[in-house]
Amino acid sequence: MKRYIKQIIAMATLVSLSTTGCKKEFFNRPPEDQYTVGGYYTTAAQVQSSTNALYAAPWFGWNTKVSWAITEMASGNGRSGSDDVKAFGNFSVSNGNFELSAAWNSLFTVVAQSNAVIYNLPTVPASVPVSVVNNALGEAHVLRALAYFHLVRIFGNVPIIENPLDFVGSPSTIRTNPVTDVYKFIINDLKFGEANCTPNVAGSGHVSSGSASALMAKVYLYMQDYANAKAQAEKVINSHEFGLFGVDVAGRTYADLFKIANNNNKESIIALQWLSNGGYGFGNGMQASLAYSSAITQTGDGYGVLAPTFDLIDAYSSNDQRRKATIMLPGDYYPELNQAGGGYTLPANAGSQGTHAQIKKYVTGSPADNGGKSAFQSTGMNTYMLRLADMYLIAAEAILGASVGSSPTGLPLTASTSDVTAVKYLNTIRQRAGLGVVSSFTFQDLLKERRLEFAIEGDYWFDLCRIDGFNVTSHPKAIAIIKAQDRGDSSNDTPPVRYGNGYFTPVDANFLLPYPATEVANDPALALPPVPYTFK
Repeated sequence: MKRYIKQIIAMATLVSLSTTGCKKEFFNRPPEDQYTVGGYYTTAAQVQSSTNALYAAPWFGWNTKVSWAITEMASGNGRSGSDDVKAFGNFSVSNGNFELSAAWNSLFTVVAQSNAVIYNLPTVPASVPVSVVNNALGEAHVLRALAYFHLVRIFGNVPIIENPLDFVGSPSTIRTNPVTDVYKFIINDLKFGEANCTPNVAGSGHVSSGSASALMAKVYLYMQDYANAKAQAEKVINSHEFGLFGVDVAGRTYADLFKIANNNNKESIIALQWLSNGGYGFGNGMQASLAYSSAITQTGDGYGVLAPTFDLIDAYSSNDQRRKATIMLPGDYYPELNQAGGGYTLPANAGSQGTHAQIKKYVTGSPADNGGKSAFQSTGMNTYMLRLADMYLIAAEAILGASVGSSPTGLPLTASTSDVTAVKYLNTIRQRAGLGVVSSFTFQDLLKERRLEFAIEGDYWFDLCRIDGFNVTSHPKAIAIIKAQDRGDSSNDTPPVRYGNGYFTPVDANFLLPYPATEVANDPALALPPVPYTFK
């Protein structure tokens, strides 16, 4: 297995920037498999394409399985009996878990490739406009920040690799840096991206200045910096660079967000860019695991490895339009799937994981359903990393948080607000989902809204990890929520009888995952206490 911290250091010694590019239609990559920054990137168009790879291949290991294993199973949204992932749902992940290594490897690969752009791109000819170079550098900073935002929430203290040249010759003595420094580093990267990325490029597939502002809003929320979270979220909302499907974008629904034809839509703020026929590592592999059967994909995959838990199923009200777009129940009909056969209906006996329900989100159907943009274990469906809906819920929570004040133990679940602006933001999301308006809400209400809005998008676990405060080691509120979740299976009777056999009580240590054993063996310094980072 590759040692990924060492790989980051090794990349700094290369003169060439190795990449296979991103072959989306709107990304014109160079034909070479390897090229030098000074040799290939000599025009503005070539510099603009320098960040293409940062949106796809480096994220492949994260996106395919481990993203939902860590986030959806640990949070109680999903269940699976698959040996390689079930430990995430019952809180028994060891440092030898393969998917754990996949997360570490993938996210640090994003860091490595972002650094390659940051430290090589300034060598391009002076004939390339400075604004073009700075935009590409801004993109690389935003993508590096996004990778570190995942790393710090999953592992806690992690090494900050800002300039790989600082570690050449000593890759086995790299220490971790404290969580607070990692968050400061993330904010610094995002401020750079906000100042240097081009504004108003929604729909291009690339991040913009507004994308950096949006991610900053979310990071500030995790830090309980409610004033800055609100300011950044409202800046994005009021810029009108992005728009909500069904609110700002007429004729579109929540379900339409998860169709390949609507990639890089108005609501998308940051998204991974995939291509079904781009070769291994360039397609979105989520459908292969999530689709109930090959009758949906018609490409031989569709393994139904993940299913919704009873707890998630029960959380949706009958009139919540997000439910059918997120999870399938027996009898649900989808005209967009198996179009040539008149659509697809989930059969009454469905239930590969024992809950008689399946995942719909990121299940897009066959090649014929999508103009050829899907294949075996690969689709062209973008993966959302951040949507505009998040800005509305972040702003609402920030207003609530500011009224209560920051606390080492986080907001009380019963904390409430009737602030007109906060309620307006929440109701915007609720009304799109077909739900009624409210005149006030509690923090618990808002957490539920976040869960239902972003289920199967890798968010709820991180919400549970933060509700007891920023950078804490005690998680009583989250443990109480998880302890009450029915993560079990049921009989095949009609109606099914729930066995009540899926209740788990995590301990505080479960809210961060261990460093992969292979990484610690390669760099024993990872196991030492973190050291403060020296900011440049």
